[in-house]
Amino acid sequence: MRLYAASLALLAVAGASRAAGAPPVVDDITWLVSNTLAVPDGEQMRRPADELTQWLQARLPGVALKPVVANAERSWALIRQRQRACHAGAARTPERERLAVFTDTWLVPPPQLIVRQDRRDTLPLDASGAVDLEALLNDGGLRGILTQGRSYGPVLDGMLGGPVARPQLQHVFGGDYGSQLLAMLAQDRADYTIDYPNVLVASRAAAGSPLVALPIKGASEPVVSGIACPRTPWGQAAIRLIDKALGTPEGAALLRDTLRISLPPDTQRAYKDAWDNFFAQRARPTPGL
Repeated sequence: MRLYAASLALLAVAGASRAAGAPPVVDDITWLVSNTLAVPDGEQMRRPADELTQWLQARLPGVALKPVVANAERSWALIRQRQRACHAGAARTPERERLAVFTDTWLVPPPQLIVRQDRRDTLPLDASGAVDLEALLNDGGLRGILTQGRSYGPVLDGMLGGPVARPQLQHVFGGDYGSQLLAMLAQDRADYTIDYPNVLVASRAAAGSPLVALPIKGASEPVVSGIACPRTPWGQAAIRLIDKALGTPEGAALLRDTLRISLPPDTQRAYKDAWDNFFAQRARPTPGL
């Protein structure tokens, strides 16, 4: 009898060990989408974020992606809370990598200063036409507006996160990652914002827009964007599934095409060589993930 009881106990311990070592089941993901912007591609309008969601869903039949449009504050709050949620497109920063595991999706041009055309001559520009952001931030005569909780990449985050309070730089909450800020600039409720150049391409009224995008001095390096899941066993299992689906020639082609349609032709030409290298690596699963 004692031998029988001991055997049952050993079996229970072995079963628990196997269960503890098994990867978590990933059968649904709250899919945090930063925006649903439509961009022109010839005669049609396309939505890159929706295309990525649909493409992944077709290749993850055992996983239900549940898209939710969320701003930066909400998205990263869920990841900090270790929820079963993944961010569909986030700039990689050291702080975020402590909270989340990533798989890279895009190499994007750095954010630029988007300003009203009639304010351009008042900006502090260097000889090459790049904006001196530090001087601009210290200029109390120009009103800036940014999205609360959003990252603009490690370099710009460092410039924007200084200890000096700047009342002329307003941070606002929004339903997405700031597409509404362009309307605020057009309505003369602010003079400038910072964003990626694709937001002007995504604007249907870009040709007649009173806005222009200018490079920022010291922030010329492209930014790596990726899908982020919480740094938990579940998040690790989820990111591996996503990375395996994207780590194919077909996945790399889909990502490159959705990036292509989001950027002006001259930007596409400037980044061709960098994209060739980036997407050649993206066509395979990420080593060590």
